[in-house]
Amino acid sequence: MVVSLTAALAAVTLAACLPRAAPPPLAPSGTVVAVAYVRDDARRAGVVADVPEGLKQRIAETLARRNLRVEVVPYADYAAYFAKVRDSQRRFEMLKALTPEAPLHLLVETRVSFFSQVGGRFSWDISVRTTGARADSAMAPTVVTQDYGAALQFDQQREDDAQLEVATQIAGQAGALFDSFLASPFLVPDTDGGPGTVPGLDAPAGPGIEPGTGTPDVPQPYRGSWEPPAGEAVYFVMVDRFSNGDPKNDGAVDLEDAQAFHGGDLRGVIDRLDGLRQLGVRTVWLSPVFQMRTDKFHGYGAFHGYWVEDFGQVEPRFGDEALLKTLAAELRRRDMRLVLDVVLNHVGPETRLSRERPDWFHGQGPIKDWNDSRELVMGDVHGLPDLAVEKEDVYAHLLAHSRRWVDVLQPAGFRLDAVKHMPTSFWARYNDDLRQHAGPDFLLLGEMLDGDPVLLSNTMKEGRFGTMFDFPLAFALVDVFCRDRSPSHLGAILFNDRLYPAPGSLVTMVDNHDLPRVMSECGGDVERVKRALAVQLTARGVPALTYGTEEGLTGAKEPENRGDMRFTNHPLRSWLGGLLALRRGSEALQRGETLMLAAREDLFAYARVTADEAVVIAVNTRDSAVDVPLPDGLAGAKLEPLALAPPLAAGARASCACPPARWPWRG
Repeated sequence: MVVSLTAALAAVTLAACLPRAAPPPLAPSGTVVAVAYVRDDARRAGVVADVPEGLKQRIAETLARRNLRVEVVPYADYAAYFAKVRDSQRRFEMLKALTPEAPLHLLVETRVSFFSQVGGRFSWDISVRTTGARADSAMAPTVVTQDYGAALQFDQQREDDAQLEVATQIAGQAGALFDSFLASPFLVPDTDGGPGTVPGLDAPAGPGIEPGTGTPDVPQPYRGSWEPPAGEAVYFVMVDRFSNGDPKNDGAVDLEDAQAFHGGDLRGVIDRLDGLRQLGVRTVWLSPVFQMRTDKFHGYGAFHGYWVEDFGQVEPRFGDEALLKTLAAELRRRDMRLVLDVVLNHVGPETRLSRERPDWFHGQGPIKDWNDSRELVMGDVHGLPDLAVEKEDVYAHLLAHSRRWVDVLQPAGFRLDAVKHMPTSFWARYNDDLRQHAGPDFLLLGEMLDGDPVLLSNTMKEGRFGTMFDFPLAFALVDVFCRDRSPSHLGAILFNDRLYPAPGSLVTMVDNHDLPRVMSECGGDVERVKRALAVQLTARGVPALTYGTEEGLTGAKEPENRGDMRFTNHPLRSWLGGLLALRRGSEALQRGETLMLAAREDLFAYARVTADEAVVIAVNTRDSAVDVPLPDGLAGAKLEPLALAPPLAAGARASCACPPARWPWRG
């Protein structure tokens, strides 16, 4: 069967054909698990250590999804005994003796050893043994042993770093062990149709926790990723270039000068919210709106907002704090969200703060060698005074204003500028402190303008960001659709998803205000841009759009790539609206795993897969149809028409009969 397409996208939905992943069984809320952790030295018998807190927290989160409440036995209570006794069974008996009232017990033993250095990476082996049992069971404890590998970037990273690298897998091992205790035959169905109870697991939840209330209010940890809301799509607004809703606050404007202010403001954004929601946008990310230097600097304009002078005040050209609060409220009223652009690395050139507090700045002059890591984080980026964020009073200043804007506006998150120009130690501290204040779901989105997935993933983890912009994929989309690079390059980029804690949280794009417009990169070819957008909005991750992409704005360099917004019926507007609607209507496109199907010089095909649905996307540069073999779980289906936004694709909805089959795609 051949499906003819007008773009490089094939979308086919399959139903009732994929094996369903059953949710984990649940214990009564607040059921206690007493847990002991130990790391045995791989080289020296009798030497033990505690495991890192991040690993403990990840296991606690995993067990909490099964209604299990972890109570960690203090390491000091058993360390001396464990140093003498390495036998897991005897250690487990010691754990039970220390916590006789607990209905469940878990012993986690790790052993970490350095393996080798290959290609500049440091490989470690981590062996993990989990031993668990129910207190009321006469059966022997269940023991699971598993080996993991971790690749670390720096020589100074040691055993704790290696364990944290595979913390998610270790937590999964512990969760799977307890699933066997909570499932049949121990699970007794509730006669009223409820989830049932587990004999012996109705013990009190422990001090300070009422049965049935779940986990207590504890400091919010770094979970490794941000969980995007369903149907999320981010839209970037450069405030001065978007819409002039109040000419009275314009000041000096010159629409003929690409470096001058053009009058856009917060009122203009408010006036356009309904149009953005109609397009399919759910989150509005504003360029910096804080008081800033407004005069040009060596001929370069300040309209973009990144030359901040006072982080605590709103720039009068854009409005005032009351209007910014109104914008936040209007977004919430439409079930939309606000993201603020926060600049912490520097202030504007020759601004008041740099004159009044010169001791707050590094003062080392402009960056000359962009390959020098020290210059990169301590030098002035394009002459912008670089804040000495390692100083406590500077850090306190930045954190206090950040917390205040969280309290005043209740935004969904911050976009964090210039990540590569600040130490990851600063970001780890700042992100943890702000997450503690704003809550675990607060978006901390880092801008690391680099095409190296290894660097991006390491920065995300070491800086403890919620997620990052996916510049590697953005560069690949432009290379494939605008520069005729082989579509297999997309596969090479997506293969690196294994590096990220949660690739589905990465924020994707084809347009960015710091790069040439995709329309210019594609030589003004609207069809090429459509194809790039189609793959972006069907790939994993959260799609981000830059204002004017839907209007075909052009610009090969700054400031032309930051031109004035238009509001017309450009063909890309309906195209984007259709793609966003398609994405919102498909669980597979929002949250599905990525399954590679084919990657060669003229073809790249993959599927987005959930338990109920699969969507196949193919990029074919040949003039003729090609066959894409599907794996057993997807192959073979009874097809019926599937309505997609024309001219996106011709597709089909499939109810699965699952005989062997091959589906050819032409793009």
